[in-house]
Amino acid sequence: MKVSMEKRDLSSLTTLVYRAASSKNTIPVLSGLLIEANQDQGLIMTATDMEIGIKASTSSLEIIEPGEVLVNAHYFADFIKLLPDGPVILELNQDKNKLNVNYGRSAGSINTYRDYEYPDLPLKKMQQRFSLPQQILKEALRKTSFAAAATHFRQVFTGVLFDILEDNMLKIVASDTHRLACYTCNIAGSKIEPFNFIIPTRTVNELLRILDDNDELIDIAFSDNNVIFSKDSFFLHSRLIEGQYPNYEQVIPTTFTTSLQIDTGVLADTLERVRTIPTDDKLKIQYARFDIGENEITVNAFSEMMGEIEEVLENIELSGESNIKIAFNTNYFLDVIKIMAGESEQTDIQLSGALGPALIKNPKKDNYLYVLVPLRTTN
Repeated sequence: MKVSMEKRDLSSLTTLVYRAASSKNTIPVLSGLLIEANQDQGLIMTATDMEIGIKASTSSLEIIEPGEVLVNAHYFADFIKLLPDGPVILELNQDKNKLNVNYGRSAGSINTYRDYEYPDLPLKKMQQRFSLPQQILKEALRKTSFAAAATHFRQVFTGVLFDILEDNMLKIVASDTHRLACYTCNIAGSKIEPFNFIIPTRTVNELLRILDDNDELIDIAFSDNNVIFSKDSFFLHSRLIEGQYPNYEQVIPTTFTTSLQIDTGVLADTLERVRTIPTDDKLKIQYARFDIGENEITVNAFSEMMGEIEEVLENIELSGESNIKIAFNTNYFLDVIKIMAGESEQTDIQLSGALGPALIKNPKKDNYLYVLVPLRTTN
């Protein structure tokens, strides 16, 4: 194999793919990046750790001699990223099992894997089910995935649920049982029979890196217990999380005793300042207490070691019961307010008492909601 291409094109393709390779040494071949060159597809790169796999290609190169090589993905990516701008020549030396990298008057070589059997991604078996505009999927994942659990004894809570309902309605949901985020949209095209699937948050993170802010479609296909997201010459394969996602609709409150509308920017700034108070030694969670009056809200955070912050939020609109004292995880509250700050001057907060879950929404949009469970504190 021998190819010549610009460093920026080589680095862009490598950066897109290499993260799917394993960072563990359990099965060495899975830490590799498969580089193939042929006249039909150009330069193709593939990486997989069997849980997630990425395949992408580019035609922005000169193929001097077709072939393939497997190199350590993370080392190759780090090395290529640091090369100076300009042409780069990759040439396989089969006798020495090295990939020579020539750039200007300088050169390096990378050891290659020998006698390897690289696993194929199940792309040929995939069955197309539906497509979504990239900006819709990107917005949905950005507004929900942060609510999934980092770890949980029920693995379904570490992923993001895609729930296709009647009339092609799609709900994308994430929850760690202390909060829940839900984004609703419609799938264009022919009618789809209801079904659902759960993708890992790692897959979400890779999708967010490649999705564009436009209406071009990304195709979603399935093969056994795998999902494949594809666009242009890019394929992202992921295993699905097995298990039954609980009935999230039951978690979303429908009756409320108090409704608030508050300035989003003011609330975001307050929560940012409150977050500087260290965690409470007893609860081990950063939290803020909200004392809700008829015309204002007093926000308090206290640390026996560091001090106290108390702020008054004025110009609130309240209907229903007042004189409510309620506490929330500061970071969980701030996560959604940051999202609201990017799209709405006001935020709606609906409460069902001091211990019932809060429902947080944009007053001008009804396709996104966030449920936040309050904390029980001793003071």
